[in-house]
Amino acid sequence: MPILIKKPLTILFKVKQGFTLIELLIVITIIGILASLTLASYGNAQAKGRDGVRKSDLAQIKRALELAKADCTGSAWYPKWAGTDTATLTTAQSDYDTMISYLANANLNYISGTIEDPKKDQTAGQKYGYWTKGTSAGVCPDTLVPTGFTQPGASSYVLSVKLERTADNDAVQARSKCAGKPGSGGIPPNGWNDNGYYVICNN
Repeated sequence: MPILIKKPLTILFKVKQGFTLIELLIVITIIGILASLTLASYGNAQAKGRDGVRKSDLAQIKRALELAKADCTGSAWYPKWAGTDTATLTTAQSDYDTMISYLANANLNYISGTIEDPKKDQTAGQKYGYWTKGTSAGVCPDTLVPTGFTQPGASSYVLSVKLERTADNDAVQARSKCAGKPGSGGIPPNGWNDNGYYVICNN
């Protein structure tokens, strides 16, 4: 009687090679959406951080201006250079640069170094501005003014900057608080009373 030898059962699997075009397009689309969401969130976080620096800068400058006023032996005084009340954004930004140089002068030293916007390539209207109004008698601080600083003082001021996040709630409240102060009469270039502008003024 012949011996039957059974062969082992062989199961063949057909391996699928690669992906279809539709599958690739779906994966690429999902990756693109996730990447755009990540970049948008990252960009917003950066803008929020820079706006935080801007608010902190203005608060620091306000402290320096109040120190200068405290050293004045005459009437209320804040440094002023324009012959008339500041009326344009260009003048306000120019006065800001001069005011910062004044406060950082070695004979005064109310602040250390230059304080600039985090984005140094900011266009006109987005840089720091210094708005002044009114004139007080005399030049102060009387005994500390270095040679060449003979400008009169202002009785009121506003520090301004255009934030990147124009819907910032702090900016809305700040503009409301400083209503009636220098530069509040209109939108740029003749004032700072516009969406996105954050301001700090004297009390």
